[in-house]
Amino acid sequence: MRTTRLFILVLSVAALCACIQCRAAEFEPVGLGGGGGLFSPAASPHDPNLMFVACDMGGLYRSTDGGRSWLMLDKRQMRSCTSMSVVFHPTDPGLVYGWGCGSLRVSRDRGLTWTNLARSAPWHAGPLQRLAIDRQDPLFMVAGGDGAAYSSRDGGDTWSEVPGVTGSVVGAYILPDGPVAFIGTDRGVFRSEDHGASWKTCNTGLPVAAVRGLCGGCDTRTGASILYCTVPSSDQNGQYVGGVFRSEDRGASWQSAMNASINTGIRKEDPYGVDDVAQYQFIAMDETRPSTVWVTTRGTGYHPPKHWTVYRSDDAGANWRYTFTGDPHFEKHNVDVGWVTTEFSWGWGGPAVGFNVCDGNPDVAIYTNAGELFITTDGGQAWHNGFCHPAPIDAGGTNDGLERAPRPGSAWLSTGLNVTSCWEVVFDPFVPNNVYIGYTDIGFAHSEDRGKSWTYSARGSPWGNTFYRVVCDPVNKGVLYAACSNQHDIPTWTSVDRPRSPGGVCISHDDGKTWERRSTGLPALPCTSIALDPKSPPESRTLYAAMFGDGIYKSTDGGGSWTPRSQGLGSSANRHVYSVRLHPDGTLFCSITGQRTGSTFSLPSGLWRSGNGGASWESISDNLQLRWAGDFDFDPADSKIIYLAASTAPGYDQGGIYKTTDGGATWREMLGDRLDPSRRLPQDLLSYSHCFFVKVDEQRPQRVYMGPISHGLFISEDAGETWKEALGIPFGACTRVTIDPQDRSTIWVATFGGGVWKGKLE
Repeated sequence: MRTTRLFILVLSVAALCACIQCRAAEFEPVGLGGGGGLFSPAASPHDPNLMFVACDMGGLYRSTDGGRSWLMLDKRQMRSCTSMSVVFHPTDPGLVYGWGCGSLRVSRDRGLTWTNLARSAPWHAGPLQRLAIDRQDPLFMVAGGDGAAYSSRDGGDTWSEVPGVTGSVVGAYILPDGPVAFIGTDRGVFRSEDHGASWKTCNTGLPVAAVRGLCGGCDTRTGASILYCTVPSSDQNGQYVGGVFRSEDRGASWQSAMNASINTGIRKEDPYGVDDVAQYQFIAMDETRPSTVWVTTRGTGYHPPKHWTVYRSDDAGANWRYTFTGDPHFEKHNVDVGWVTTEFSWGWGGPAVGFNVCDGNPDVAIYTNAGELFITTDGGQAWHNGFCHPAPIDAGGTNDGLERAPRPGSAWLSTGLNVTSCWEVVFDPFVPNNVYIGYTDIGFAHSEDRGKSWTYSARGSPWGNTFYRVVCDPVNKGVLYAACSNQHDIPTWTSVDRPRSPGGVCISHDDGKTWERRSTGLPALPCTSIALDPKSPPESRTLYAAMFGDGIYKSTDGGGSWTPRSQGLGSSANRHVYSVRLHPDGTLFCSITGQRTGSTFSLPSGLWRSGNGGASWESISDNLQLRWAGDFDFDPADSKIIYLAASTAPGYDQGGIYKTTDGGATWREMLGDRLDPSRRLPQDLLSYSHCFFVKVDEQRPQRVYMGPISHGLFISEDAGETWKEALGIPFGACTRVTIDPQDRSTIWVATFGGGVWKGKLE
């Protein structure tokens, strides 16, 4: 695994400018790799081992060993890069271009550090989606976004919007002979012969103008050039029309490249087929080998040759062969699947959502889907996964250096491509090496070697998508309780409109390896939090569960049955209960998060308290009038000292951390959007704050952690008076911090889309 250095940025009350302290610590990613959407892969033509891939949750990942290990780039260098694959300079190995952080950026050190490129940035139609560079004159570039295209004659320093190109850009290529530039959009193919000054359509021979993908190549030895594009397919009077087309006359005319060697099905073969008519999406090639081209299809059936796959042709589409067969049950299976297929099934990640070929080596290609990444280096004969490896550990837990054939329940090592949302890291109170992670989308994982390897462990839960909170019984060894749901991402923007999927409480009796439902009496709603009363009898635990959309429920028989306990809690219009916690003195607290209608948060949220085990509740944050409250925490020695996190909603600049020292009679905003600039979160990342969690160190209450999913991780050593930013955690969306019970200088940081990061704070 790769590590990253942690530097500390201090937000001072007295100073606008923060200072960077010298002390540092190392952080490393831990947990299951993969499991989330991966997009826009790319491999360098100068060094095929240099690869990049983006996650839909914001991270950009870099590999220098052909995808065997990955390093997430820092959020201030590159983030939110899914719209466009990085593009490499044709002659300078160090120069890399990409769209990230909301702008066109350039790296001069092979993608490690990045700066904004363009002095003039006329992008008015959202992010760039394609960029092409003239191989003979790299100062000439063309680019396009969703509705406009641009050209540059000075290497990207200044840009002009080009006339004549309409639609959303899906491909761009510059033929070095001329040069002649091509742009493909959902309204056709456009050509320029005057360095992008003017453009005309060149769609002759295409059955429809809408283009899904476009690429091109030129053999500089012979001068032969070929363009390829994909268009939507249809059944026209029993005939297949669409798919892949090629042009060998610089776009003057197009011919179909579809024949009997590629799927031209016009009906779905079985219920597992994705499309009724075979569709083709991503088309890519080595620009120096015009006769070799690759294209992805989503399939019209489950079994080969109708399955979703990647086709390759070495004779300009005269003949095709499918190269990607992932189901281990298939005879021609050639994909090294990871834990996703082993634990779920082949197909969980779906067909390709990203694909690219190394420009300079047509045998190197990268395939991504909604949970996995696969790489071939031999032209598609075999594909290895780039997100995990089987852990070389025997049944006794001793590393013997031998890899075992993967099977359900196997342990896995991540390559660093951790792209999942996590809600909390939990340590077993009885077995120090047992560590647990609650995930979105992939449920739950456990480690028996303190985080070196991980095993998927949501089996038995009827709500395997998300484990929001997990509580270990402090007396009953091996017993865990979990708050689960099939609705993920509460309380973020997308999931605070309303409850949409069921959830409930599960219990495990075997250290989290398997689960069973414990939800009699609970409504069919998401369960987002659970609290255990350690003073209750070990044989009949008292538990509290937060049921998003309804309220708090209580069990006095270890989850065997539940009864509602919400009198006075929230309002009938907003029962979006989010977090429930029990103070050591017996006081029960519950936060209610926001309720979004469209883009409006009109209903109050906040913090409620019960002094009688949930029989009745009182609001203790009315004077704040918060619209989007999050999690909270308290001083373990004094239930009147409470910290509450909140997010800014449209029209309500309330994002930040609030503190009371008198049980809610008065509150003070410690860090937030309404304060002077010295007490706001860094504006270079985002101008407003979405703060969802805060944590007090139980043994050192002056130390407080807070995680805005908009800005990263922040730490206070003086009970919230001043804050430090943990710059070395590259991901911006932190959800919770867990202090390692064996080494309290080590923290485990869960993130919303970047996995878990483990490191020391000095």
